[in-house]
Amino acid sequence: MPTFLPQNTVSQLGLKFQLEVFKTEAVGWGLRSRDFISSGSFICEYVRELLDDMQAEERSGCDEDFCSPNLNAQNVLYDHVDKRMPHVMLFATTDIPPLQELTFDYNYEIDSVYDVDGNVKTKICCCGAPDCRGRMY
Repeated sequence: MPTFLPQNTVSQLGLKFQLEVFKTEAVGWGLRSRDFISSGSFICEYVRELLDDMQAEERSGCDEDFCSPNLNAQNVLYDHVDKRMPHVMLFATTDIPPLQELTFDYNYEIDSVYDVDGNVKTKICCCGAPDCRGRMY
């Protein structure tokens, strides 16, 4: 008899695809899979450094993560109940062929991010996708 798993536990079963980090032509490092990925599949947990404002400004430049997104981020709680610190899990929003870069939209609205002085901050996107807004925020 098959075991029923609540929807959010699929992300706790581990990686199912062979993922590789690779150097992109224009925007730094990217992630892709050697395998075909079906729409709706769990890919991996999104983990990045937590930077303070000064560190983020020092590293600012082009960001590649807006490039015609093929992933969706979902917040998942499984080892604690603190909604302020969810695990961010990435799922395919479409069928993804092998070796296509995996990308997602951070969902920032243009002119919605401010610095400590209340000035609008901008971050340029250099992905080159035809439908790109040109800015992360």
